[in-house]
Amino acid sequence: MLETKLRRTAALMTATWALAVGGQSFAQEGPVKVGFAADLTGACAALAEDGLNGAKLAAAEINAAGGILGRPVELIVRDTMTKPDEGAKVARALITDEKIDVLTGVCSSAVMLAESAVSGELKVPFYAAIGSTQRANIELYQPYFWQVQANATMEAYAAAEYVAKKPEWKNISALGSDYEWGHTSVAAFTERLKTLRPDIEFAEPIYAKVGETAMAPYITATLAQSPDAVFAPLFGPSLGAVLKQGPGFGFFQRTNLVTLMTVDTLQSQGAAMPKDNVYGISRAPFFALEQTPAVTGFVDAYRTEFKEYPTDWAISAYDGLKFYAAAADKAGSVDPEAIMTAVGEVTYDGLREAGLKVRALDGQMNAPVYVGKATKVEGYDFPILTEVEKFEGAPLMPSEDFILEARKAAK
Repeated sequence: MLETKLRRTAALMTATWALAVGGQSFAQEGPVKVGFAADLTGACAALAEDGLNGAKLAAAEINAAGGILGRPVELIVRDTMTKPDEGAKVARALITDEKIDVLTGVCSSAVMLAESAVSGELKVPFYAAIGSTQRANIELYQPYFWQVQANATMEAYAAAEYVAKKPEWKNISALGSDYEWGHTSVAAFTERLKTLRPDIEFAEPIYAKVGETAMAPYITATLAQSPDAVFAPLFGPSLGAVLKQGPGFGFFQRTNLVTLMTVDTLQSQGAAMPKDNVYGISRAPFFALEQTPAVTGFVDAYRTEFKEYPTDWAISAYDGLKFYAAAADKAGSVDPEAIMTAVGEVTYDGLREAGLKVRALDGQMNAPVYVGKATKVEGYDFPILTEVEKFEGAPLMPSEDFILEARKAAK
């Protein structure tokens, strides 16, 4: 089944590439190869597939406009199965066998760290558009890496800023995924909120294994802490299970949930979304972006091609490939050293906002974070976020002194 899926994906990518380059006259060096090492099966499958869709549209647009430096973009897709060891193996094969120019596609933070290690070893540029642990930018940073979305710490900081504005919330619990992203997010959220609201009391964090769907024990344990709000860095099946199983325990009558609430989660819940007390952290909700011609054109193109609205992952991956193209254009080359210099210098006007750029010190983009209330509104057959507050990326980024101290402590 996996081989069939990958053959189908490869065939689709070949067809997409051929369609995009039809009628174009390109340079003779051959394509710019983008290795898309994605978690197409496992807990991250849905997110990775949306990211791939966004990258396909970006590649088609770049090729229709003449490619990168006159060369067509070719996406070479491989599945990591959401396993760090497989991710490292796939990344190495893409670099050594396929001779890719840049690596991307990863969702899982653990897989991202494994791929980043290979990227650093083999000195091939690698950018993340979904996976978001700050360890890749700080403690385990290597100079061929950058990420084009807010990292986990920045998102947790935005959540803390939002919660701090709720004076009636005085007792806070945390329910997270038991891996890199969940632990990092809880720690950063707690640290920031303690500074903003010294009056808040924090319960002992509770963690569920990645992909867990039997969430009743975790829900009851969390409610036993009598929280006013629960910060929950969960995603995929685990988050869906909390939203569906929580009402049976009176979860949303007894507390408020603050969690990752991207467009795919909103779509999957539909009418089943609890009516009250769900607040979402989002990276690129299409309905909350400034409705520029670029944004509306992308949404229309995505809906035409994939028969659904674009998710945060699709928009981030689209911006990611477009940013790489902008860096290559500035560098005048896809040579790794030239690309990495340009990555720290170029400014890109993306779907999320104008003026996106990457800080050279840690490879972090100043991408914004959005927080709002999940609400059913007319015109959509799924809930969206309303009363959205946009948190600019730069103020959420850890300071340079913090980064240097963290790197020193990690040695």
